[in-house]
Amino acid sequence: MLIYLFRHGQTVYNADGERFCGSSDVGLTALGWQQVRESAELIRDAQISKIYHSGLRRSYETASAIAELHPQISPVSFVEVPSFREVGFGVFEGLTRAEVAKMYPDVYADWLVSPEEVSIPGGEDLRERQAEVFAEFRTIAATNQAGDIAIVAHNTINRLLLAALMGADAGAYRTLVQRNACLNVIEITEDQDVRIHAINVVPQVRAAAPVV
Repeated sequence: MLIYLFRHGQTVYNADGERFCGSSDVGLTALGWQQVRESAELIRDAQISKIYHSGLRRSYETASAIAELHPQISPVSFVEVPSFREVGFGVFEGLTRAEVAKMYPDVYADWLVSPEEVSIPGGEDLRERQAEVFAEFRTIAATNQAGDIAIVAHNTINRLLLAALMGADAGAYRTLVQRNACLNVIEITEDQDVRIHAINVVPQVRAAAPVV
């Protein structure tokens, strides 16, 4: 089976100085909707049986854009999975990196070096979230062998998951990039082995644009 793992499209927080979004529930911008509809075209011909989303508005809206091209997806196959919600960044949320550096200089400096070791006030532990999303992914893969599926999640959670699938711990997640509305393609074999076919794919019309 193939799993098409997407990041959501651009949000107001992405557009406005790349603010920490985390568990904050914001929707897509007009550009974000354009991005996800363009990216949905990448799997227009795929025979997906289910679409999973995190429940956060930006993930739900992105999943809805994908579903527009797949009328075979019934409401019961449009599934909310809280384990795919973005990592909570506590007091960082709603702030730009420059604002965080000014307001929480010590925590931010440590976080830049070893994010998996730092406890952001009010935030979530990266190692715990990586273990959670990896376990959920494995469960979903094991119960959907009859058909391909799509998952719409978030920047950090996607990178934590991809790192885990490659055998890396949470501290390695920053070696990966996830642009808005990008696509990752993951194969699960009959023996439940993982093969990653593509990471951070965006349509050609956006390929040369700056990473956001």
